[in-house]
Amino acid sequence: MSLRNFAFQRAFAKLFVYNILFEDSESDERYLGLDENSSILSITGAGCGVASMMSRRPQRLDAVDINRHHLALAGLKVIGAQHLADYDIFYQLLGRGYLPKDAQGTVASLGEHMPAWMANYWRRHWRRFSRNSIYMQGLTSRMLMGLRKMSGTDALWLTDLIEAPVEERERAIDAKITPVLTSPFVRMLMASPIQLLALGINFNQRDKILESEGDENLMEFYVNHLKRLAHTDLATNWFVWHAATGHFNHDHPDAVPPYLRRDRHERSSDTSPTTVRFHHGNIFDRLENAGTNTWTHYTLCDAPDWMPQDVQSKLLDEIFRTSKDGAIVLARSVEQDSFIERIDDGKRFQLLENESNRATMEDRSRQYRRVDFFRVNH
Repeated sequence: MSLRNFAFQRAFAKLFVYNILFEDSESDERYLGLDENSSILSITGAGCGVASMMSRRPQRLDAVDINRHHLALAGLKVIGAQHLADYDIFYQLLGRGYLPKDAQGTVASLGEHMPAWMANYWRRHWRRFSRNSIYMQGLTSRMLMGLRKMSGTDALWLTDLIEAPVEERERAIDAKITPVLTSPFVRMLMASPIQLLALGINFNQRDKILESEGDENLMEFYVNHLKRLAHTDLATNWFVWHAATGHFNHDHPDAVPPYLRRDRHERSSDTSPTTVRFHHGNIFDRLENAGTNTWTHYTLCDAPDWMPQDVQSKLLDEIFRTSKDGAIVLARSVEQDSFIERIDDGKRFQLLENESNRATMEDRSRQYRRVDFFRVNH
């Protein structure tokens, strides 16, 4: 790993960056094939994906992340899904992100089911849910808030576009947002390492994005990214609502990550047989301390994009060693080809082509060139 990427990772691990996972956990849910016999090793990000897995009632979930803030938030979402019996309070806390009446008491009650370090974390940070919505906090949300102020986008602007044809949506983007993103001030701001941290993109992944998309800079990429989002169902695309308004579309039950929906909450109750463990650190720490035949599923987010090829190769070796036969590996990438196919050539990891192609097309975040599912063959 280069020095600048190492420094980026050290800084990223210490900052509260995300409050949602920028990956479509509904699409993941559709193709992962989780059931009550599943054992999962998952990089959490901000935890929307692992919280959604709870409704499938897997046997075991090992949640790992290098970022203590993100892992603690993932823990709150998972434990909330299991132990907050009142759906309205659960949704107020984690759907609206704001519980002014009793945030402290509610968060403290969930702390009783957490590891000690995580309970201590929320004992210090429960005010994130009492002062304003947690979805207005973190580096990414603060960056998006600034862009909204400069462009004038809000819920009314977005609502007016829901029934509009795609061409009109693209014109609205060019009228409101493109001038802001392409202004000299924003170009300069977005080129700084601080903004890369806010975007969750290290230098290695930034270079891969620009090479894959053929864009000259990240601002050109994001303008094109917004226009790809314009082709999605704007009423239910929670990524668009989060970016354009700072909240979800609470008027539509499917416009939130699946774990926040009433039916998933009912299936994630404390009668669930799932054993959950939270691991603060690198995924390799967890892999190297595990035995053979440990996990049936691995969800890697886009973490392999951050890794040089020798580290990617080590990751595949460890997954192969610790996996059960037929295990499923999910990985996202901004590249046009898969690192697993480049390294393994189908010897140990078989691409599930139909599922991968459908998931790539369906992923409403529109951030990734590939959403790939592989089966492990021993």
